[in-house]
Amino acid sequence: MTTKRKAYVRPMPSTWWKKLPFYRFYMLREGTAVPAVWFSLELMYGLFALKHGPETWASFVGFLQNPIIVVLNLIVLAAALLHTKTWFELAPKAANIIVKGEKMGPGPVIKGLWAVTIVVTVVILFVALFW
Repeated sequence: MTTKRKAYVRPMPSTWWKKLPFYRFYMLREGTAVPAVWFSLELMYGLFALKHGPETWASFVGFLQNPIIVVLNLIVLAAALLHTKTWFELAPKAANIIVKGEKMGPGPVIKGLWAVTIVVTVVILFVALFW
């Protein structure tokens, strides 16, 4: 048998995320995907410029030196750091790490992830600058 009653649909305003600070921060964190798209497109542009020779590469470097692009890239860096921070804070919640019979707190895991990130970044910068 089918019913002729309409199913209840709870109204959800488009501003639901503005009500609590937790939701606002959640939307900010999820919004870090937009700057990541910009960086991906910029990286692909750089790879194609590198593939097509020195003139195209020089054009790409000139593009990167535009003050608007520099400011945009700083915003992208800030968004990536925010995303990384929140991701590292969530990682210990996904893994139960037990040392000597006791569950380890999130502090050492977060510090370890930041240490690995810093070491890898320094190695990549060293290779890029001095190789």
